[in-house]
Amino acid sequence: MYLRGIGIPRFDVDVVDYDPERARRARPDRAQALKRAHQAAAHDKWFRGQVQAGLDDPRSSIAHEEVSARWAKKRAQLVKKAKGAQGAKV
Repeated sequence: MYLRGIGIPRFDVDVVDYDPERARRARPDRAQALKRAHQAAAHDKWFRGQVQAGLDDPRSSIAHEEVSARWAKKRAQLVKKAKGAQGAKV
């Protein structure tokens, strides 16, 4: 009915040389691409969930300056510890 509706009243098919094995050949490149697409979609869904969970978190935020100060202090402690350990090896 569809073909008739678009103006094709007759449709002939020649299947003399049809080989189902040739018609369905493996496409490992497409299989890998599809697998990567599914992995990317799953990661995107997970990532968006993580972002939304962060946005929905009722705890108060910490100011950037406070976080920077905390990590500067922590870095200084780690550098001091590393220099002390390095001096002990010499």
